[in-house]
Amino acid sequence: MAALGLLFLTSGCVIPPSPPPGPGTTTTTAPASAAASGTTSTASSNAPPTVAPLPGPGDGPPPAPGAVVIRWVPIGPAAPSDPPEGTLYELLRNRDCAGLRESTLNTAFPEVWTAAEATCQALATDLPGDWDRARSALSGVAGLPPERCWEIKITESLRQAVDLRAAHPGVRLQVDSAGVGDDCPRQLTGLTVLDGPFAGQPVPAVSAAGGTQVRLEGFFVNVDRILVDGTPIDNGGQQFGPQFGPFVFSAPPATGTSAVRITVEATPPVSGAAVLVYSDQSPPGPGPTPTAPPTSGPATTPPASAPQSAPQSGSTTRLTEPQP
Repeated sequence: MAALGLLFLTSGCVIPPSPPPGPGTTTTTAPASAAASGTTSTASSNAPPTVAPLPGPGDGPPPAPGAVVIRWVPIGPAAPSDPPEGTLYELLRNRDCAGLRESTLNTAFPEVWTAAEATCQALATDLPGDWDRARSALSGVAGLPPERCWEIKITESLRQAVDLRAAHPGVRLQVDSAGVGDDCPRQLTGLTVLDGPFAGQPVPAVSAAGGTQVRLEGFFVNVDRILVDGTPIDNGGQQFGPQFGPFVFSAPPATGTSAVRITVEATPPVSGAAVLVYSDQSPPGPGPTPTAPPTSGPATTPPASAPQSAPQSGSTTRLTEPQP
């Protein structure tokens, strides 16, 4: 019995063999031949090439050799005061396909969110039919205005996914989610003068009398107040523009200064500032149109009472008054 007990004790110390990988399990163990020789195994030459993701940070795992990687929708600063697009943006970023599909929110560009739901579903299932539907939905997205930064960035991510999947049929895309940063920071980046002699000039300048229409440049969802040197502009209680803009204000008269600093107050906050210049001088215009120089000096205009006969071939035009 003692011997039998000793046998049971020793058998309990034996490490059982690892079970073989089941279906769908990926093994990262190097081949025995590579391990024995001390070399590192590399991806097969038949594997699809690694495709560089869109520029920007990511928090996904390091891509496997030969993986086709897309950079997903970057983080956007969603806020309770945001329009429905903010909610849908976050649903797509989290790849909540069901939430996108079941949403009844009204948006300015519904075709973008239709393509977003279709591409989200295609990434989840990797079925050819779903990719066809995503490609068809994305073809209907066009003509987004520059102030719609969210929709533009979303469309970039969707197009990258559809294009890479078409370039590598049968290969499942690896999503690299953007973990930090923001491709659509709410920021004032400049001003554009819309009327007057300085309209469209590189330096935003207006008359000292005020009243010139000026547009904010940058990305904004809402604008609560526009400040000139820290003083809010009185807009008569009216909004400066619809959500996402364009946001336009009337330049106030100058108060003894040649330039003022423009800032914006909004929720969430908007960063940045721009300078508006006051000037009653005419903007520099194009130079005089060059003309061909005369071949024989300036021509004189004869008086009406004494018409000048046409010079003969080879003669020179006279520079003095004609004789009677």
